[in-house]
Amino acid sequence: MKGSEGPPAATVAERTEEKEEKKLHDMRKRARDIFWWPFTQHEIVPIENITVIDSRCGEKFAVHKAGSYDLITQQFDACASWWTHGT
Repeated sequence: MKGSEGPPAATVAERTEEKEEKKLHDMRKRARDIFWWPFTQHEIVPIENITVIDSRCGEKFAVHKAGSYDLITQQFDACASWWTHGT
């Protein structure tokens, strides 16, 4: 049956990638609206300065950098701050 095959895998992958990209872009605003940052007034932190950590493996983070090119880059957790141990 031709009609029940569903969308091509490429279409599903593209939709999934678009959803993930939108989620990463929305995280900055959500972080500013929801999280409490000790000793910081949220209004003084520009949204562009909020770092979105997509995932963590060992001592490295996968960090989303928004700009003319959306990039996921690796960054080393040099300070091993207390909040990183829960991720």
